[in-house]
Amino acid sequence: MRRRYVYRPNAEGGVDCIEVTPDYQSAEARPPVYTDRYMEGLRATDGTDISSRGKRREYMRLNGLADADDYKESWAKAEQQRADHYQGRAGTQERREDVARAMHQLSRTPRRQT
Repeated sequence: MRRRYVYRPNAEGGVDCIEVTPDYQSAEARPPVYTDRYMEGLRATDGTDISSRGKRREYMRLNGLADADDYKESWAKAEQQRADHYQGRAGTQERREDVARAMHQLSRTPRRQT
């Protein structure tokens, strides 16, 4: 009985030898296969089938849900606003005016005697 082998270089600099069947195709001849196999049998916490991208997208739309990735830009913007606030670069003029207004109102309010 004849056998067929393929020799391929490996990462360590050596050669891998594998036995192949008559229907073997080299990796260069086969196109890559992209599928949603990771979603097979996937169900939401309420038992709804969301085993495809379309079903999942529709389920999320109907239930008002969103992924964290949907908020990536708004979270980055909020992080920058927080950084500006803590470094004193944002809203200082408005804050000064608010404090001055509050102090003025307090100074006009009569104090109660205890």
